[in-house]
Amino acid sequence: MTCSGGVCAPTAKSAMLNVGDLETLLASGNVTVTTTGTGVQADDINVKVALSWSSTGALSLLANKSVTVDNPVSVAGLGGLTVTTGGKTGTFSFGKRGNVTFANLSSQLTINGTAYTLVGDIKTLASDIANIPNDNFALANNYDASGDGTYHASPIPTQFTGTFLGLGNTISNLSIASAKYSIVALSLFAEVGVNGIVADIGLLNAHIFNGGKYSETGTLVADNSGTIISSYASGIAVGSKEGNTGGLAGINGGMLANSYANVAVSGKDGVNGGLVGSNGGKISKCHATGAVSGGSRSGFIGGLVGENGVGENGGGNIDSSYATGAVSKGPLSGGLVGANSAPITNSFATGDVSGFDGAGGLVGGTGGTEESIVSNSYSTGAVSVKLGGGAAGGLIGVNGVMSTVGYSYSTGTVAGGMGSLVGGLIGIDDAQPGSITDTYWDTDTSGITNLSQGAGNVANDPGITGLTTVQFQSGLPAGFDPTVWAEKPNINDGFPYLLANKPPGK
Repeated sequence: MTCSGGVCAPTAKSAMLNVGDLETLLASGNVTVTTTGTGVQADDINVKVALSWSSTGALSLLANKSVTVDNPVSVAGLGGLTVTTGGKTGTFSFGKRGNVTFANLSSQLTINGTAYTLVGDIKTLASDIANIPNDNFALANNYDASGDGTYHASPIPTQFTGTFLGLGNTISNLSIASAKYSIVALSLFAEVGVNGIVADIGLLNAHIFNGGKYSETGTLVADNSGTIISSYASGIAVGSKEGNTGGLAGINGGMLANSYANVAVSGKDGVNGGLVGSNGGKISKCHATGAVSGGSRSGFIGGLVGENGVGENGGGNIDSSYATGAVSKGPLSGGLVGANSAPITNSFATGDVSGFDGAGGLVGGTGGTEESIVSNSYSTGAVSVKLGGGAAGGLIGVNGVMSTVGYSYSTGTVAGGMGSLVGGLIGIDDAQPGSITDTYWDTDTSGITNLSQGAGNVANDPGITGLTTVQFQSGLPAGFDPTVWAEKPNINDGFPYLLANKPPGK
């Protein structure tokens, strides 16, 4: 790259600017780093090493497409930062080690022409949102909330319709506990409205306890109608009696993308999910790893979502997502979703599942009169129904009348109490003939060796086929699209995996 007159531009499409040179330039003034050079057009700006400056100089990052921060950027003085991305697909994003911090809250932050107010703690953020709910805010540093003590209501109770950027920073040790018997949303944000955006924020070691009733409980947002992007949480969330509880959001009616939760979720008589309690919006490229449990024979329990397909418009869509946590103590328990009446595609679950009435490795039960679609998905966890009279299936516990299932499989062991209906793939199948297409279960790993027992209540259920482990690992099953599925010995134990959603760590 060449730098002249405060502007650093590339001399080739793949160019590198030494961080020491950039810091030297910032020490004496403003600097613009651009992807547009003389006769050269690069696309993205990637911050690959730590960058820090303490002068009043301002840094502008001007990209033809995207800006990615993979290591810390520290504005240690009174300087500012401007980020501009380009095109329809240009984004401003953060890698696992990337964040932007400001030593002074008076510093200027502008992203794509929008100025953001910097905040350093939860109480200031709450106050600013109360004054202007649709404004734009950014977290200036990592914040330890242990000094705040335990909140007894949502710290940010005002419906938020602006934009909040975490800038890759974290809020740790948030503690909220409420015993109030009322309809109350309990989380960091009580409610994010239709136009609200929350992005690039992490909650570490959050502890949320809702002792009320009929309430929404989450770590980040209790009730989301807006957009949550690239955010995550760890900790514990205990929901209210007969409420909706999720590891990240209690209810999602908006968009949740590229986010995850490692939260132990529980709640009695309610709808509990590792990521979201009840979903009537869209969930894409998300995952959950925490254990999820109920506590009675009411409510729905899912590794990712408790109930998918809720709201006035019967919304709910899950794509390219997964769950790995154990799921237990629900009337309908599913490794991914407890009760489903909406599309699930390109998704999988690996956690062990147990339930009272219906249990499935992927879905506990699908809608009776509402349409449910499960396509290009799989499950590998052990499945069991503890009480007699229930239904257990490797993929789906109870498959409703309006359900369609296609191009999916299961490999987990399946077991039920005395009198239970147990199937390699489906426990009880009430769907219309022809609604199941090219689905499979493993006759070796499931313990269901009878080839007629793909469903527990329908012998030789059309569309369900039993395969041995060797058959599974010898090539994609019939009907599996090679542009969607692939198979390699060192990925997913040699079983088919989704190209758009590879198992973690592979």
